[in-house]
Amino acid sequence: MRFRDQQHETRRATLRLLALFGLLLVALVLAVNAALCALWWGGSALLLRDSGFLYLPPLFFETNTAIVLVFVLGGCGVETLRLRSGGGAHVAEWAGGRELTDPRDVTERRLLNIVDEMALASGLPRPRIYLLEREQAINAFATGWSPQEAVVAVTRGALQRLTRDELQGLVAHEFGHIHNGDLRLHMVLLALVWGLSLVHGYGHRLVDAGEDGRRSVPGVLVGPVFIAAGGLGWIAGRMLQAAVSRQRELLADASAVQFTRSRDGLGGTLRKIWYQVDAHEAALLRLPSRLMAGQLMQAPPGWLSTHPPLAERVRRVCGRVLAPLAAPVLAAGDADEPRRASAPVPPAALAPAAASIAYAVAMAETHDPSGTLPQPRPTSDDDEREAIDRLARVHGPGEMRAVLLALIATPGSQRERRAWRDETRGLSTADALRDEVKKLGAAARLPWLEVLLGRLARAPLHDRQDVVEAARRVMAADGQVRPIDRLHWLALRHRLGEARPPSPSAGTSNDLADLSESALMQVARLTAFLSRLVPDGELETGTAWYQSVMKRWVRGAIVPAPELPDADEVAQALAAVQGLPWMLRPVLVRAWLEAALAASPLNRLSDGAADALRLAGLLLDSPMPPELARHYIELPAAISSGT
Repeated sequence: MRFRDQQHETRRATLRLLALFGLLLVALVLAVNAALCALWWGGSALLLRDSGFLYLPPLFFETNTAIVLVFVLGGCGVETLRLRSGGGAHVAEWAGGRELTDPRDVTERRLLNIVDEMALASGLPRPRIYLLEREQAINAFATGWSPQEAVVAVTRGALQRLTRDELQGLVAHEFGHIHNGDLRLHMVLLALVWGLSLVHGYGHRLVDAGEDGRRSVPGVLVGPVFIAAGGLGWIAGRMLQAAVSRQRELLADASAVQFTRSRDGLGGTLRKIWYQVDAHEAALLRLPSRLMAGQLMQAPPGWLSTHPPLAERVRRVCGRVLAPLAAPVLAAGDADEPRRASAPVPPAALAPAAASIAYAVAMAETHDPSGTLPQPRPTSDDDEREAIDRLARVHGPGEMRAVLLALIATPGSQRERRAWRDETRGLSTADALRDEVKKLGAAARLPWLEVLLGRLARAPLHDRQDVVEAARRVMAADGQVRPIDRLHWLALRHRLGEARPPSPSAGTSNDLADLSESALMQVARLTAFLSRLVPDGELETGTAWYQSVMKRWVRGAIVPAPELPDADEVAQALAAVQGLPWMLRPVLVRAWLEAALAASPLNRLSDGAADALRLAGLLLDSPMPPELARHYIELPAAISSGT
């Protein structure tokens, strides 16, 4: 079965179960009324044998119905308010969680990176992340009342025992719960079941003796009716609650595959949890797993189990039956995980290196009478020049943020425009600034973006992180993550992240063919990702461009096929390429550019290809080749320097 079919079927099953909840409430009302009616007629017949037809008291059915609804719906409302007031953070802290804001090791940094990636892939706000430090079992839960208030908590065992792909699958599963509205649904169902239990409790209070030690006759007669009806209703409610939870777990599994575009990550996670369950290593020390069963990644089995059998979940995710997978503690390597947001290298520090390496591999700039080499961009028109002059007077973090968000928003997307309005609400000049941005041509937008990134990089860290989060919300507002969105996102994280000195890279060779096979594979992955934009965004020409680039360094072997990497693989590939020796990164950018010019009509880059290559060079801290610089207008020096 296709995963979208699984999602549709699971949603239909959930609706059927929720309809049964409504029928259960109706049945409870009918049962109470029928039992009390029979009790009234039976008692009256014994006391008044010759009274003829027995009349019920006025408002008999209305009163009984009101009592049941007050306890069930009123109790549900009260419990809902109580659960809502606690908040997701309160639950995570009560479970022993520590909020992750400043990662202490590579596994924590990996988790934060994955959460950022899944937020972008799902189009959801980034939840607060908590680490359950004492829990060695592989597990996680999401809680909160809405996506804006959501919290995701992950156990230390998950960080230590899952590979990056598997951890991504686990996090994507929790994002699936948030995306599908399960957080609110779980709380409402919990409150509804609690309301059903109040009917049972009301019956006990009627039967129990009062302060004087006596029991009332009506209470003794009526109480057992509410005890029996309420008890059966509570059991039926728990069964329906567990059935709904099982369906939502399957839906979250399918959503995780949708977000990650991979079965292996979530499949491996479920198999490792299965192994821990069989080895009796899945117990949680501090977290009350029975109480929070519906919110966990996996809960203890039982006759009211809130999760489908792990074997069934593995079969549905992987497409076949697989055995449990051992879950030892894995060695965490720092080399394969990028910093959560790398800082830009200061221009002053780059200047000497740029002077010595900008032309390490020559690109001839000879006289070109045929006019086939890239020519300088024509000067801006009057409207664009006026817009540049007005934008040069932008001041203050609010205005710079509004312009930056307008630059990265997809033109013509109404959803992203609404998201932009939400992010700039309260700024009186926002609409005017957006109108000026709309006047900028393709050759001016990316230079302006780099200028703003340079200015915003001087702001405090929390302000920079706020801009990155706002950009993610705008880009994900339409539910689509385009390759150029991914590059913009990576560029923002690269330039606006925490400052850290660049790590020196060993080696002085300027030949990529000397790289190890694993390093060359990461170059191939990053090149395959760029082939979705270069030279013209078409699959056939992108594949040809990829082959043209890679055949330069794959000697005596077949060039690997350009498998389009997912978000996780792009992040890993970028981290590996950023770690290449400083002389090789400009060589790679130049190779991308040469192949793109050769594949483009009249050696002219498309706007999309030029932007992709310029952003890629920015991510690699590589100087821009002059042939690429010709594609863009040159902003006045005063603007570029921020003076």
